[in-house]
Amino acid sequence: MSSQYLTAPADSKQLPAGIPYIIGNEAAERFSFYGMKAILVVFMTKYLLDSTGNKDLMGNEQAKGYYHMFTSAVYFTPILGALIADAFWGKYKTILALSVVYCAGHLTLALDETRQGLALGLGLIALGSGGIKPCVSAHVGDQFGRSNHTLLEKVFGWFYFSINLGAFASTLLTPWLLENYGAHVAFGVPGILMALATLMFWMGRHVFVHIPAGGMDFLRQTFSRTGIASISSLFIIYAFVAMFWALFDQTGSAWVLQAERMDRYFLGFEWLPSQIQAINPIMIMVLIPVFNGIKALRWPGLYHLLNRVFPLTPLRKISIGFFLTVLAFVIPAWIEMRLDAGQFVNIVWQLAAYGILTAAEVFVSITCLEFSYTQAPRKMKSLIMACFLMSVSLGNLFVAGVNFFIHEEGAHFRPDIQGTYQIELSVSDGKATETQRINVTVQETEQPSQPKQPGDAGPEEAPPTANAGRDVAVKPNKEVRMYATGDRGDARGKPAYHWSFVSFPESSNLTIKDLQNAKTRNPVFAPDVIGSYELEFTFQVGDKRATDRVSVLATTENTSPIATADDITWSLDQEDPVNLNGSDSFDPDGDSLKVHWTLVQKPANSKLKTTDIANADRLQPGSRLAGASYYIFFALCMLVTAILFIPVAMRYQVKSYLPGTEDNDNSDPAL
Repeated sequence: MSSQYLTAPADSKQLPAGIPYIIGNEAAERFSFYGMKAILVVFMTKYLLDSTGNKDLMGNEQAKGYYHMFTSAVYFTPILGALIADAFWGKYKTILALSVVYCAGHLTLALDETRQGLALGLGLIALGSGGIKPCVSAHVGDQFGRSNHTLLEKVFGWFYFSINLGAFASTLLTPWLLENYGAHVAFGVPGILMALATLMFWMGRHVFVHIPAGGMDFLRQTFSRTGIASISSLFIIYAFVAMFWALFDQTGSAWVLQAERMDRYFLGFEWLPSQIQAINPIMIMVLIPVFNGIKALRWPGLYHLLNRVFPLTPLRKISIGFFLTVLAFVIPAWIEMRLDAGQFVNIVWQLAAYGILTAAEVFVSITCLEFSYTQAPRKMKSLIMACFLMSVSLGNLFVAGVNFFIHEEGAHFRPDIQGTYQIELSVSDGKATETQRINVTVQETEQPSQPKQPGDAGPEEAPPTANAGRDVAVKPNKEVRMYATGDRGDARGKPAYHWSFVSFPESSNLTIKDLQNAKTRNPVFAPDVIGSYELEFTFQVGDKRATDRVSVLATTENTSPIATADDITWSLDQEDPVNLNGSDSFDPDGDSLKVHWTLVQKPANSKLKTTDIANADRLQPGSRLAGASYYIFFALCMLVTAILFIPVAMRYQVKSYLPGTEDNDNSDPAL
């Protein structure tokens, strides 16, 4: 490393001069990453083009597959970045070089809207973003010495604050840019922010402390008794932290799916299910000063107050966070119980769970970042940070494994010859039974799609569609809430909803004023007399609209269930069996249904029996941990983790490897 750069922290009690450059760089980099990631699935399913400029869209499952492959790569490449930084280039050169690769990835996404551009752009971003992850946080710690290391905890808090500021801003802005200005601008703006992040980092080069790469010393230290002991000890901690990430990252999956079923009207407007996640970076920005203290308000901070009660060591903070995570998952379990009981739960309850989980994140994630740095020998800082990031991958791997294990296949069968098979679906609510028959047409081979000819017109612009929900049966004077959805298609503009009565019984005294929240997706009214009430739902985007109708039957008698399934075309050369889907079947009264599929007719030479339908008692694929039990399972996993962590933390011997303290062999109990 050139002598023009600092290679050791100054003996000062002040904040290192390079910190503002690092914080600014991190905010801009996180804006670029989370902004790009927020629109990725939407881009793949609605905007992706082929080389001729025609749409070449992915299906939902394919898009999700690529999305999770990309996320996995982002948390795998930190090991590569750490090895480059600690062994060869040093952190500064590694961050700067991989930031340029990162910018190239954004540029590729902004200019090339094809699958090739997508693959290349995401590959470059995974290498750049993942590669710099362990280096940036370790680079923060490198700026501190013996005299000012007490400021490290607070700076890591502000470092985390900058991450969430960038994430919050981009999550709100980038989807809006995609909708109003298209993919070029939506990917381009995060790219510009990443370029600014790179420029800001380069501007701080003369005030940064540049810790030289370890080279052979890095390898010797890594495989020395001290290095192996440090990695082994921290891996035990990370194994417990992985369970925290297993629960935390489900805010982007299970919690979003739960939010779709909830009343999302809050603060005067309706939140989208995925927008609820924006509450996390907001709460992080609020809680960090609450935990660390606010001098202007003479607030000492929650950490300071807890420290008056008992010594608040890093591992005690992590332990507290674990128990808070348990509580955070109890709330969605309670929500799920109410939803399964047919109640309409406001999103404020999930926001309460977010608040507790965010507090747990401050206790666990920020503390673990700081603790990892202090426990890593000087030449292994980035490698240890990469190992910490691998805990995120371990946690998500556990969740994926659990979901694979608990998945239950739906009803299915495998035809043995070509021809037409007739299947009967029977659904019963215990009082009445309804049936429907579908035809499964089996071909010898799958019919190839016709190749696209030059000059063929691309697909027509998709119009908006409206779904007013399912028919409902209730007792007179009982309040009923409607559940509608709207798909904007390719339409642009602000969406609007409107409900109206189409017809109701002659003796009814209801008027349009009795339909509460008529300009939302979920209006409420109470049928006043026995009879049928028909309502129309209108979904409008800009100057384009779609409508759908639904009936509400007010009755004191049981109504029959509805059995619904669609005809299927299948080819003998397919590897997967014929999957039977009756998910559109329901009971207007809300009663639970008993289901059975039966093979009632088959081609003359078929050897199948009427009982050759597997899982014939299921409407659709399901889960062994359905409803509240899913959340309770993970809450119990976290509770066991939190309890087992206590004796491990008590036996952990803390060693300080801050600059200037490497020769200090004094060890202190963690708890």
